Amino acid sequence: MAPKGHWAVRFEAQSKTAKMFYTNSGEHVKLGSELDGVNLNQDIFPQLAMYGAGASLGQTNLDVAIDSKYFELTTGYGITDKLTIGAIIPYRDIRKSINFSVGGGNLGLNPLFNSTEPASVTNLPYLPIENGITPITTAQMQEILASKYGYKPLETRNISGFADPTIGLLWNAYSTDDSSLMLSSGYRFGIQEGDPDRLIDTTISSGSSTIRLQAEYLKELAYGFDLYSRFEYGIELEGRVTKRVPEQGKMLAPKSSKESLTRDLGDYRIYDIGLGKTWGNWRTALNWYRAEKDSDNYSSSKGTDTTALETHTSGHVNQWKTSLSWSGIESWKRGNLALPLVVNLVYRDTYDGKNTPDYQDVYLQLTSFW
Repeated sequence: MAPKGHWAVRFEAQSKTAKMFYTNSGEHVKLGSELDGVNLNQDIFPQLAMYGAGASLGQTNLDVAIDSKYFELTTGYGITDKLTIGAIIPYRDIRKSINFSVGGGNLGLNPLFNSTEPASVTNLPYLPIENGITPITTAQMQEILASKYGYKPLETRNISGFADPTIGLLWNAYSTDDSSLMLSSGYRFGIQEGDPDRLIDTTISSGSSTIRLQAEYLKELAYGFDLYSRFEYGIELEGRVTKRVPEQGKMLAPKSSKESLTRDLGDYRIYDIGLGKTWGNWRTALNWYRAEKDSDNYSSSKGTDTTALETHTSGHVNQWKTSLSWSGIESWKRGNLALPLVVNLVYRDTYDGKNTPDYQDVYLQLTSFW
């Protein structure tokens, strides 16, 4: 909350990592497990049916890890002592490490295959691994995915840029000597879009425009304790996105399946409840944090069945959060600091989820006003 006629600013730097994932049933598996240990047989490549049962281009081995750096600048100007207008400007730097390999197949490339002619029993794209024919390699599988499906390589990627910004209002709806209720509303602009030609995509943000509604309540208790609670509701708005539309149960979608769809991501809710203890200029807190979202919805003007894009898109994450903060406002009043400063260090760890990565977060917040 910014004082009337003054600016307030908060800078946040966050490190976020994940190597594991919670499935739709809550099972704890490694990231990318749906593409790991896959037998590349006729279930994946239907054209292998001509080779008979047991024909395979190999088995996949995949390891995925996410290492993200988030930076967020929140600014606000006090229109009155109880009303602040502001903006949130996020920047993301994300590294998704992908180690992909294929091995153990019983078919290899046919050096005499004529790619300009249809595959047939007289023009076989693959041959059994004998008489000098070697199993499909990882590089060859990457080429198959590129030439036949139009996918870009499965490889480690770094992406960075500005994520979806928010503008909004913060209102001090109620305050006494020992409690306060803050209500806020905002509009987040969806400015990012994923890449439909990535089998494992990396996105800076959802790219969905959102109406954000939030309530925060703080109550001071006896002996320096306090109770904090926050609730946020996000209303995701419809937008247009370009996606490949796979058939239900299929891992790969041909490039021809790509089309512009109407997308409505599931609305989300965030609950954050914590108990804090203050002594002097220091405060420590332990919070329970939960985020949950509804299923996504896609619709096609061509009447394409988009069920596969909507499957397993609802979810939740439960986390514990601990924090330590220091207020330099008294030091500023005594002239020891050039500006009032509040420093907050937070660690957050996931202990349960559904259709979500198992994230560990560390972030630092610096807040000041002038």
